[in-house]
Amino acid sequence: MEFVLPVYSLAMLLIYYRPQVLVPVMDDGLTHGKLWWALWIIIGALGGLLALSGLFLAFSLLYSPVYLIGNARRILDPGAWVDRHEMRFYVGCFSIFCGLAALGFLSPPAALPIFILLAGFAQTLWRLLT
Repeated sequence: MEFVLPVYSLAMLLIYYRPQVLVPVMDDGLTHGKLWWALWIIIGALGGLLALSGLFLAFSLLYSPVYLIGNARRILDPGAWVDRHEMRFYVGCFSIFCGLAALGFLSPPAALPIFILLAGFAQTLWRLLT
């Protein structure tokens, strides 16, 4: 999944923004028979996985400021134990959230493709943040 979902998200954005790429594929006879249905099943399944990944990403990004505010006293206390991996994850999520929010205000059409790419690369992103 760490390879398939990023490739699918890139392909989905490529086909959305450059639909002329899809026309030669459809002229090759893929519009008939069982192969066409198998292709649609794979596209639908990967779309569902990408949507689920986007939901997890949205939850993590939206929950990060709540988590950081809720644990601010423990984070700022020099004597308290704080898990560095957990803090790096939530600070990274918060910075991505702030970047996406700023991009959403400045250029909303650019924010959605970035979010789709982040959802596609979410497993790699989690690995980098922890």
